[in-house]
Amino acid sequence: RQQQKPANTTSRHQHHYHKMSSSHIPAEEYHHYLPIETSLHILLKIGGAISCISSFLLARHILKKKWAGMSLQSMMLLGISVMDVIGSFFGYVMGLWMSGEGIYYIQSGPLIAGDTQTCTAQGFILTFAFTYFLTAYAGLGALYYLMVRRGWSKNQLKSNKIRAAFLLPPVIAALLTSVPPLFYQMYNPSLFYCTLNQYPNNCENIPDVPCTRGENALIVQRATLIYALVCNLVVIVFMVLLIFSVYSQEKKSDKYLFKGQEKHRDNTTSTAWQGVRYAGALTIPYLPLYVFLGYMLHHRAMGNGSLVFWLYLNAILTPLLGFNNACVYFYPRYKAHRKSNEDKSKFRCVSDTLGIGLPWKSSWTSGANSDSNLTEPLVDDSGDGGGSGHVI
Repeated sequence: RQQQKPANTTSRHQHHYHKMSSSHIPAEEYHHYLPIETSLHILLKIGGAISCISSFLLARHILKKKWAGMSLQSMMLLGISVMDVIGSFFGYVMGLWMSGEGIYYIQSGPLIAGDTQTCTAQGFILTFAFTYFLTAYAGLGALYYLMVRRGWSKNQLKSNKIRAAFLLPPVIAALLTSVPPLFYQMYNPSLFYCTLNQYPNNCENIPDVPCTRGENALIVQRATLIYALVCNLVVIVFMVLLIFSVYSQEKKSDKYLFKGQEKHRDNTTSTAWQGVRYAGALTIPYLPLYVFLGYMLHHRAMGNGSLVFWLYLNAILTPLLGFNNACVYFYPRYKAHRKSNEDKSKFRCVSDTLGIGLPWKSSWTSGANSDSNLTEPLVDDSGDGGGSGHVI
């Protein structure tokens, strides 16, 4: 009996970290943090649903054109939107419904469902969509800059080499990131959904609890977050280069002005604001993840107050990535439609731009007609010269 005591003690520890039961948690702590965790899940589901709808509207708007006549920018935006719909639905909306278990205070009830297979599927889908979105978004930022800097025309952008150079990397990066973890059982439950994590949770920090799945998953998780940060920095750099390139082109035209004639920087100003929106659409949602990454790399733990604050910020901001991307895409189209239809209300102009179809008008197709010359959120490639400096 004495020899069996350590084994029984280890078993209790394994059970505690494998699936923490409310009976192991002080009642005061349980009743305090359970509502917090529940509210975080609800916020994620709401934000994920908003992004799903937004990305669907963006994809539907792009698909009004046939694939053969679609520009390279539209193809990339279509891929980004489709990945966001898939990732937001299976990640933020489904949440613990696919994980099979919770690792903290939520252990049962309507928020818990699924099993190991659905958990693995959720982790794979999330990692693939996450990596594809980041790579394509960074590539699109580079494309906008090169269109202006090199003056690529529509015909040049139809080149198979150029299209392959921008369309293939997101797929390759997504496969390289999401497939290998399948062979090492790295997709396991975390706080909100199944992702790259060890199982049982936090097992590497508990001497008497061995990791049964995903032993090195946290290393891959950190590498993925670092990749996200790198892609984010790439977007910011190319937006700065794009703004400077447009400014340089406008500055060259100053020599043709008469003495006393006012210098115009309209393209530079509009490009700068749109560039800020484009970069901010990615930076703001992922800011909480970068904070978590910083703490992980420094092997530091947050205090309870700070952790709850950043978790709420994460639950509010991160799921809205697709919504932000749709706003960047539709905003210049809304401005153009509003300017040419000043007699209409703002709400009606928004519905026309989105093409959502409202009772007073068949606006289901008006979204396509209201901005037929505005095909991309940053660069207007309606002409033959992409380097003309015409930036929305």
